[in-house]
Amino acid sequence: MALTLWAIAKEPVAEVRRRISAWPITVEAVTRWPTLERWAGAARDALGDASLSLIAAAARTAQIAMGRAPPSLRTAPRAAQAFAGGSAMP
Repeated sequence: MALTLWAIAKEPVAEVRRRISAWPITVEAVTRWPTLERWAGAARDALGDASLSLIAAAARTAQIAMGRAPPSLRTAPRAAQAFAGGSAMP
């Protein structure tokens, strides 16, 4: 869901963190969230394409997750589709 909000919905990092993490945002973390970068790096590794930028890898991974969402969610918000699709992935 975080990758979808960041790479597909183009939400700012601080907004993604606010919606995903229970931890408060500090002044230093307004524009950067190392966890999101780590997840995007893991997505890039899983895709097997080191030439992808972190945001491109995040977008591709989010698209894959959204594609696995049940057909009944096709009109749902993209984050909901990614959550449902990602939950269905092995």
